[in-house]
Order: sequence, then C-alpha cells, then structure tokens
Amino acid sequence: MRFSTHARLRSTWAAVAFAILATACDRSDQVVSPASGPRPTFNVELSNVSAAKGERVAVSIANHTRYDIGGLQGSLRFDATRLRYRGQMRDVGDNQLLLVNAKAADHGEIRLAALDAHGIARTGSLVFDVIDGGYAASISFVLEEAGLNGQPVSLVSADVAQGVTVNSSLSTDAAARKLSPNDWNALLSPKSGASLTRDPGEIRDGLKFGDTNFDGNITLIDALYIINVSVGLNEMIVLSDGSGTPPQDRDAVIAGNVFPFNSPGLGEPGDATPPGMETAGPLAGTGQISLGDGLAIINESVLIDQAVVGELIPGRPCPPAPATCSPANATPNASRVIVSTDITTNTTWTSNNVYELRGGIKVTNNATLTIQPGTRVEGARGTGPGVGGSALFVQRDGKMIADGTPLQPIVMTCVGEPKSKGCWGGLVVLGNAVLNDGANTSQIIPGRSETAGCKEKAAEGSAGNYGGCNDDDNSGIFRYLRVEYGGFRFTTENELNNIAFEAVGRGTIIDFVQAHAGLDDGIEMFGGTVNLKHLVLTANEDDSFDYTEGFRGKVQFVIIQHDPLDSDKGTEQDNFELNHDATPRAEPIFWNWTVIGKPDPSSTAGVPNGNSIAAYNIRRGARPHFFNQYVQNWRAVMDIDDDATCVGSQTATGFEFKNSIIAGPNVTIADPDTGDPLGCGGGNEETFITGQPTNQVIAASTLLSPLTFVVPDWRPAFGTATGGGTPPADGFFDVTATYVGAVPPANASKSNIPWYSGWTRGWQSSTTP
Repeated sequence: MRFSTHARLRSTWAAVAFAILATACDRSDQVVSPASGPRPTFNVELSNVSAAKGERVAVSIANHTRYDIGGLQGSLRFDATRLRYRGQMRDVGDNQLLLVNAKAADHGEIRLAALDAHGIARTGSLVFDVIDGGYAASISFVLEEAGLNGQPVSLVSADVAQGVTVNSSLSTDAAARKLSPNDWNALLSPKSGASLTRDPGEIRDGLKFGDTNFDGNITLIDALYIINVSVGLNEMIVLSDGSGTPPQDRDAVIAGNVFPFNSPGLGEPGDATPPGMETAGPLAGTGQISLGDGLAIINESVLIDQAVVGELIPGRPCPPAPATCSPANATPNASRVIVSTDITTNTTWTSNNVYELRGGIKVTNNATLTIQPGTRVEGARGTGPGVGGSALFVQRDGKMIADGTPLQPIVMTCVGEPKSKGCWGGLVVLGNAVLNDGANTSQIIPGRSETAGCKEKAAEGSAGNYGGCNDDDNSGIFRYLRVEYGGFRFTTENELNNIAFEAVGRGTIIDFVQAHAGLDDGIEMFGGTVNLKHLVLTANEDDSFDYTEGFRGKVQFVIIQHDPLDSDKGTEQDNFELNHDATPRAEPIFWNWTVIGKPDPSSTAGVPNGNSIAAYNIRRGARPHFFNQYVQNWRAVMDIDDDATCVGSQTATGFEFKNSIIAGPNVTIADPDTGDPLGCGGGNEETFITGQPTNQVIAASTLLSPLTFVVPDWRPAFGTATGGGTPPADGFFDVTATYVGAVPPANASKSNIPWYSGWTRGWQSSTTP
C-alpha cells in the first residue's frame, strides 16, 4: 500500500536541465501524472526488521521507478525509544551528497537531502543502534521535494510507499559517522575556504550565479553549501555552521538563490521576477534556499547547462582580461563625475559612473533626477554644504527617482576612507504636504500643490522651504536605497540628518531603505503623510526614527539596531514642541518593528547621552498606534512624557502599544523619570505596556542573531513571535504579517531569505564596514 505525498514538479522550460517535485502544500493546486508509466515512487528500505537489542540496522530511501532522480529532500521519522541514530555511510559511491540534519534525532526525526547528477537509485545508508524491538513499524519517510536530472518534465505527482522494504545488503558498518558540513568540505575539496565573512549580496567583479564561495567556478562545493543551507546544517545569514570554526565567506542569498529560474530575466532593472523568487504559495514574492537551488548548481557543475547558474549577476562588473563575462550583463568600471551645480532639468545618473557632490546640490525647477540601479553617489567632506561639504536636496518643485533593485541597490555615502558619521550632509526631500507648524504662506507649485495659504517652514541646513496643501504630493521613488554617514550639526537646533523627509506626501514611494551611521537621526519626518516600508536603521548617532510637526503616515517593517557606543533613542516622537495640541496631530500607524538596543543595556561606555536610553520616547502630544513590535536590549523600553500624549491611551483614538513582545533578560520597561504623566499607565510605563493583555514580556530573546553587526540575523526562531495582530487591509499594509517583529520567523531549516538580506550592509563599528 502507498500513501501519496503529491510531490509536485515545478515546471521548467526546454533549456532547463532538471525539474523539481514538491509537496502538496507547495506551489500549485494542480497535480498531474506522467503521460505513461508509473509515477515516481520512493520506498523506505531497512536492512533487518527483527534485529536484537544492541545490534545495528541501516535505512535508505530507494527510487523504484524508471525516473532519473537527481535529488530528494525530506524527513525520516522513527521511534527514538527503539532506535538511536549512529551515523551515515558513503556506500553508494562518491558522486552522491547525502546531507543529514540530526538535531532532532533524539525526538525521532532526521531531515536529509541527497544530490547526485548521475541519478539516485537509493541514498546512502543511515545507521542506527537498536534499543528495543518493534522499531520497524515506526519508520516512515515524509517527502518534501524531489527532482529529475537532465530533462524538462511536466508537473507530476509522486508517491512514498507505506511501510518498509527489507534490503539486507544495506551496510551497517561500525565506520558509520555523523558527517558535518566541514567534514563534507574536507572530503570534497582540498582547500579550507575559511575567511572573513561578508554581507550576502556583496559586489564582486565577475561574480556569477551559483558561485557561492567566489572562487570563479561552479563546483560540487557550491552545491554542497546550498544543500546544507536547505536542510539547516549551515546558517544562511550569519554563515557559521555552529561548530565554532571561523565563518566562511559564502553567499546563499544572491549567488546561491537561483531557482526558480523565472527566465528570461536575471534580476536586471525592470525584471519583475528575478531568479530565486518564489512566484506562488506562502513564500510568493520572497526567496528560499531549497533542493532546487542545489540541484541546479550540481547540474551546472557537470556541464548540464542551466538557465541562470553560471550567468553574471547584474551589477557585478567584468573582471580584468584575460577573464571574460557576458558584455550584455556587465557593468563597466565606473568613472567619476563631479556635480557642483543645481539640477534644473531632467537628469539621469547612470551606474557606470560615481557621482561626486560638491556643495549643497538642489533638484529644483520642476526637474526630475533619475538614478539608475547600482549607482554610487559620494558627497564631498566638510562641515556643511557650501563650507567644503555636500548634501543632496530635493526641493518642493523637484523629484527624485532612485529606484534600485535587490541585486543593485543605490548607495549614497561620502568620498574617501575611512568613513565617519557626518562626513557629508545626507539626503533631504522637501514636499508639499500639510504641517502643523509654520506660517500660512505656502505658494501654488504647479503640478504639485495647486492651493496656496497652508503652513510652510524653512528647512534646517538652508535646504529650502517645505510644506503646502497637498497631502497626496509625490516627491518620487526611493527604493532599494542605502544612505550612509550623512548629517551635519551646525547648532543644537540646526542640523541635517542621514535622511530627512519634510512635508512629503503619500504619493511618494519609500520602500527598502537603509540609513546607516548618520551623525544625527537615521530618518526624520517633519509633518507630511508619506508611507514607508522596509526600513533598516543601523548605528545612527541620535534617534533612529524621529518625527515631529504632525506626521500622519503609515510605516511597516522597520529594523532598528543601535551603535553600542554612540546611539541615543530608538525613536523620538513629537506632535509639536511648542504646542502639544497643534493640528493636524501626529497620529502615525506603525506595524511590525524590530527594535534592538545594545548588548549591555546598563553600560554607559561611549559617547555621553548616546547610551541607547529608551526604545520609544513618546511626547509632546504625539499619539502613535504601535502593533506587532519586538523590543529587546534597552535600558528602558518606554519613556512617555506630557499629558497631551496620554489622552485616550490604549484606545483607537489615543496612543496605542499592542500585540507586542518585550524580550529580556533583565528587561526594564519604565524610564526612571519621576514626572511622567498620569494618563498613560498612572505614571508608570510598565503598567501602560503590561496592563495591555495582548503584550508579552518574555525572559529571553527568540531572535536568531540580533546583536551581530557584520551579518545579523533578525529572524525570530521557528515557531516563535506569535501573538501578533492582523494589519489593516487598506492597500498599504501587508495583512499576512501577523507575526511580532519586522521579519517573518525562520522556517524549520532557516532557509527562508529575510527581506533585508542581500541589499543592506553590515558593520564592525560605526566607522568600519
């Protein structure tokens, strides 16, 4: 008798050398059988069904059909009170990789993946010690994925036979051992491959899809690494294998994430579905490292051409001669272009140049500045725009289209090395949306604000005026953009931030933006209605996210990580300093944030007043609505000030903080201020948070590696971050983000790629990448 796992084949095209079979919970609702012959069938083979206690038995997964199976992945289940896992045998030749994740073996489950470009008749043997009789009835195999070598095949279903088949020839040799990823590397490669880890998605000359270790070749080693990631033996983000050995310089996120092929594009600008992005099912729109990625790489390694593997990754320039790469996909080495005058006509900056800003450059006169994906903009150093420094100002009558891609983010930084906070002035965007402060003197700006007489103000840093009557104003597109080391401080009340959005309207697109190591705030909002998504705010000196003057936007998916020696607050949130009840009131809506302080919250080392004082400082009449927040490692989680802030607190008309997790250990929720308003928790921020039944305080963090700076992993562990609410279905919020925090939890093998990985940068210190 058989039970069907409905393992399904993700369809490929004629140029593809293999196809993938996936489980019924995966990518399609249709399952069809081959035109002729039996469906692919797998059997569990057992060397002996009646071995005595103390003896050994072996288990293998066999392919009993004519299909040329190139890879399979799934879970072997057994009664751990009757069998104890001992190790594996390489008893089917040297062509097969058999990766075993035995972390749950004590609970009766082993995840395994096998790859063989020559075809799998059966997997290598897994050897067990017999603890008690009756073990045979408990053994089963749950197929997750399987794949076919060397031919395009239509979508099919597959079966796993119930019960076990006796195969007395399976090896139960005492030489069976548990092979780690490092053991497989030693078996297959003479080189160690150990070096400093780098960011996934880094830019290297001539880097190709499939070359996960950057050695210029597509080999079995690359496939081994990827299949290790797919079953959870190698970490995909922090890159350590958990053994204490030095992390390897690898990239699964971009170089190794090749399947589905999503041909014909390779992730160039305009390619809506780049390689590796799932197109259906629960992971649609995201990436996952799976058997398909490993099988594609192993087929390429034996010269069975694949549609993506071996192709140059867009934005990775050709290496010097005599090496070659495809001219159609190559980016020539950049030339330097000096920009010293304002942009007053439509202008495009291209990725084959580095643009060096000298002075405060304004985009004005109804001009649009378009910046191609992969372009680098560098600001001259100095003490301020016009004083030997630089900044980029997008005026109320200008627009900027900085629309990068996951493979080619746009980077804005300062000229030269070493970098430092405030080595240039950063990015300022001025819009025509409504403020709650200023003079009622705004003018008509044709095409942008057709009504006059609303509030306007002069921006800090002599950037120009901002504010108007158009909450739907459009200042452009800011997507897959990194802004680093920006900000000037002229006086305590006159300063530039890393990024400032001032009276920017909701017609503007801000998505996938990192603000790193700014001298003042990471991102500051001055009024306006713009909505923001997918923000990464790292190592900024003052507040990571700041707003004032009646900001009313929506913000989802924000990661904050502090510099332990020089960062102030996670967020600083004001309605207006001089009139706490000014209208329109600041009532932004925030969903799915991960807010990380520093490793030792009690430490006062570093810059005075830059000691990660509070995650949230809510004051001056602001009434934000926070949901699905994950907060850890702060001296104080919440600092609430001013009576106007607390009117209607924890209701839909007031300041809300719900469906959130505060993680310890030794967590302190309340700020030690003695003058806190009574309306929010009776003068006690801890009561304000813990008195709300949807919030949780837990003893320890469940995030995988949140305090790592170089290559952090902000995913919650599998099965955690529960208790989140459902975001509103208003066309902006992602309603599937019902987890707590900014990043979906890791899957069981930690092979789901988080949205921030591959285009953001890590850091060792605020001045050292």
